Order: sequence, then structure tokens, then C-alpha cells
Amino acid sequence: MIPAQAPGTWSSPPLLLVLSLSLVLLFQTVCGDCGPPPDIPNARPILGRHSKFAEQSKVAYSCNNGFKQVPDKSNIVVCLENGQWSSHETFCEKSCDTPERLSFASLKKEYFNMNFFPVGTIVEYECRPGFRKQPSLSGKSTCLEDLVWSPVAQFCKKKSCPNPKDLDNGHINIPTGILFGSEINFSCNPGYRLVGITSILCTIIGNTVDWDDEFPVCTATQHEPDTTTRTSTDKGESNSGGDRYIYGFVAVIAMIDSLIIVKTLWTILSPNRRSDFQGKERKDVSK
Repeated sequence: MIPAQAPGTWSSPPLLLVLSLSLVLLFQTVCGDCGPPPDIPNARPILGRHSKFAEQSKVAYSCNNGFKQVPDKSNIVVCLENGQWSSHETFCEKSCDTPERLSFASLKKEYFNMNFFPVGTIVEYECRPGFRKQPSLSGKSTCLEDLVWSPVAQFCKKKSCPNPKDLDNGHINIPTGILFGSEINFSCNPGYRLVGITSILCTIIGNTVDWDDEFPVCTATQHEPDTTTRTSTDKGESNSGGDRYIYGFVAVIAMIDSLIIVKTLWTILSPNRRSDFQGKERKDVSK
């Protein structure tokens, strides 16, 4: 029997009730809240606005500056049923950046998908198309202690296109040589015109390098015939036989290509006829 209390008085809760409530709260903490995520070397948790983590909650980590995630190692921890975080290991280590990109060479295919290069890692390059390897030089680079890559020797040299053939009645201008990527230009001598393109490029053709188009040719310039005619006259008079005649010398000049044609005519004009040609002569004079 519980003893009666005077009005207005307060008694403390029974000890058994206090113990029961404490056990319930403790059980909820153990089973429902893992607390802050654990500290992992060289990494920091990505929390957002979360401060409490129920069972099966997951927290991901990102590597600190200067570190990269080791391949095949997880960056996630999980809140377990016992209120503890899942076991973890260091997954962020120092690494060189992606190897340098070279104009004359590229990384071999086995390194394409790599993103973690710890100190001591060695990568190897191969010549790009249009280049050939120098046997005496290495195409390797190493990740050094200060997280930089060792220099790569220029072990690839540009391939050369075939020597240009002579351009009849013209000129070939070769400003930078005939190696891969070079351009040469064409021009014709006076009196000739260029048939084809004015320049070609040494480029990749299949597994080698060659000129990217056919060479042009220079052909003689053909002039349109000059239809202009010029005439000159040398007039005279004759009164032989009592009749009055007028005679004259006419020269007709025409030009076709480089050939000048001169045609001369003698004409006699009488009072009764307009003209009467007597005698013709043709003379060709080369330019």
C-alpha cells in the first residue's frame, strides 16, 4: 500500500522507474545514433547538414589537398547496429598529378584510366603519328618525392615528306623544310600560269607522312588574237595614156599569239572603178 501524501507536496519517482527510463534512453543511443564520423588520415567527411546518424547511415570522405584516393579502397563508412562506425583504413595517399601531355608523344594505353600515381610510379610514352622514335633516348617519366614528374627527353623526331620534284617553268618555295607539318608554295615564271593548288602540306597519310595533294604544273599563257588592224598608205598619181590614175600602198598588220603578220597590197584607183588590187605579198615577222 502506497502511503498518502499531504496536499501540495511532491515526492521523488521510485528508483525502479528511474532505472527503467535510463536503460531505454541508453538503448536508443546505442542502437540509433553512431555519433560523429571517425577521423581518417588525410581525409575529411562530407556531412552536409547532418549531425546525427541512424543505423545504416553512410558517410563519404574526400581526400585533403595534395592527396588522392587509392584505387580499390573505399571512402565510405557505415553506422552499424551496435552504434559503432564500420571499420576503415587509410585510403588517401600522396600522388603526382596526371602525367604531362607532350606534343610529340602520348601515354601508352595502359595508363589511360589511371588517376593515382604514388611516389616512384613510372609511366612510359610512345611517339605520336607523324613522329619516329630516337633509339638512344628513353620515353619514361617517374613520380618524384616532391610529387612532380621527371622530365621526358624529346625522344621522337618529325618524319620527313618526300623531296619535292622540280616544277618546270616555275619555282617551289620551301620556307620551313619538308618535315611533318611543313607547307611549301608554288609560283610560275613570267609567261606561264599555275594549274593546280598554290601550296601543299606535309601531313599524315596512312602510317607515314606525305604531301596532301598533287603538285601543280606551269603552262604557257595563251593570248587572245589581236584583231586590231593598222593600215598605212603611200599614194601617187599617173597620167600615162591621157587617163588619170591614183595608185596607193596599203599595209595590214595583225597579231596572233607572239606572231606578227604583215600584209601589203597595191591598189590602183581609176575614175571608173573604185579599186583594183594588183599584187599581194605576205610577210611573217617573229616577235
